[in-house]
This record gives sequence, C-alpha cells and structure tokens, in this order.
Amino acid sequence: MNRQRTLLSILQSVEFSATISEIADRLYLSQPYVSRIIKEEENKFGVVLINRRDKPIELTKFGVFILNSLKKIASAEDSLNTGIENLKAQQSRPIRISNTNPFLTEDIIDAITRYLDAHPQANIELTQSQTRNVASDLAEGAIDITIGQRWNAADIEINDLPSPIFYLPIADSCEPFDPSTLYLPLEDDTLTRMAECRYIGLSGHSEFQAYVDNLFKRVGIHPRNQLFLPTPASALKTVFNMTNATTITTRKLAERHLPAGRYNLMPLPTNFIRTDTSIMTLTTADSTIQQLTRFLTDELVRAIR
Repeated sequence: MNRQRTLLSILQSVEFSATISEIADRLYLSQPYVSRIIKEEENKFGVVLINRRDKPIELTKFGVFILNSLKKIASAEDSLNTGIENLKAQQSRPIRISNTNPFLTEDIIDAITRYLDAHPQANIELTQSQTRNVASDLAEGAIDITIGQRWNAADIEINDLPSPIFYLPIADSCEPFDPSTLYLPLEDDTLTRMAECRYIGLSGHSEFQAYVDNLFKRVGIHPRNQLFLPTPASALKTVFNMTNATTITTRKLAERHLPAGRYNLMPLPTNFIRTDTSIMTLTTADSTIQQLTRFLTDELVRAIR
C-alpha cells in the first residue's frame, strides 16, 4: 500500500476509532508508524488533520477535505488501472458486442455469422448485459461495440438504426383471429375483443415493459395474468400455445416462430411504440472494430427495413 492509500485508510478509520492506537490496531499497523504519517502529512500541508486532544478523536475540516480528495484520487487511479488492464486484454480477447434490444438479437446473430464466414480469423462475443454507462464501458474496454439506446458523447461514433413496425400477434385460438387475412386493423371493435387478453412480457427489460403497459392503457387493452419470459421468441411461442394471449413482436420474428396461416398481426402505429436503437463504438477504435461496426450497421438496417 502506497503512502497516499495508507493516509486514506487512516483518515477513514477515524470515524470508527476513539484513539490513534485503535486506528493502528484496526489497520494492523504500529501506533508510532500511524502517528508519524499523520504528523508528516500535517507538516506537509501546514494544517491539523485529526483533533487528538479530545476523546474520541475526530477529523478537522482540513482532515475531512483531504479525506474526500483522497477518495476521488483513489477512485480515479482504480478506474485508470482497470482501463489499462482491459485495453491490454483486448489484444487477446474477442471483440465484445453488447446488445440491449431483444428484438434485434436474432438479426445480430445472423449478421455476425455472415461476418465470420467472410472473416474466419475474427473472434466475437455477444452479450445481452445491460450497459451501465456506455461511455465508460467503451473507454475502459469492457465492451467494443454496443447496440442500444443512443448515448451522446464527443468520442463515440453513433450509427442510428430505423425503428421497426411492431405488432400484436393474434393466434388462431384467439377470438379476433381472421383466417382470410394476415393483418388485423387497430380498431375499437378488435381492441374490445382483446380487452381482457393475457400479455406475455419480456423479463429483464423493465423500461420497455413500462412503455408497453402505458401503450395498452392508451388503446384500451387491460392485460391480465401477465407472464414474463426472457426472449421475444419464447414469448411468441407461448402466445401460440396459450389461449387468449398476445405479446409485442415484429413481422420477421412472427414469420420465424409462428406457423404460417395460423396467426394475424395487428400493427401498432409508430407514434405509439418505438425502440430507437443505435450502434456505437469509440471514434478511436481500431480498424477491425470499426469495420465490424460498419458491417453490423449495414446488415441491421437491411434486416429492419
């Protein structure tokens, strides 16, 4: 532990100690050593850091200020070290792609598969993790490419994707189903017959789910017996097997996972529900990451449209 970190530990321990000896015991240091560090730092700054006359001891206003400053310095050092280690590891690890839009997962996998066919030496890892802070995760090398809600920053390259049209799927076991057509209009009569349907939601996507709940209220649907599943595909399959149920889907997902001719799609107006998504990477990312970012952007734009 360097001297700065030692001083930080000493000042942090004041709150829980009545004497300098207790601080030393708590930190497994000798009392003379702790006293010497405190005295040398007080001489260096020309202020008293700890009021040692009264019991229990306490930090002076200068001690509190230096404690808070040392915490910030320690946090910055930790972040710096983590970032350096992550950047070093990039040379031997896969290109990491984070995706938070569940409706794009299958299209992303298809695009990555085509990329790997053309670039057999590439190594890619796709995760579904929720990105805490896009700018920090990209800068520290925790991820290389992120697909999700736009994050504006000067050093981030942003490629916006179009928002697909979303639908309510109606299985042939449900009351509004019409075998003569694929699409059912979003009309009052149809909505009335769906008013008490069961809704299959997506687990792990609370913000999107709240958005959907508000949409249903606006159009007069009051879902009951809600079930939450991890993927849009599993939600679709459950809708087909469960009586009087629906979910949110895209036409492509419905075509992939529902039997042809046995479902309807009710389009939702684009001003009702959107999933504005962007593909982002650092402007300073190496050429391989930038190449993959451009490839994914082109492939996903084509897939959505």
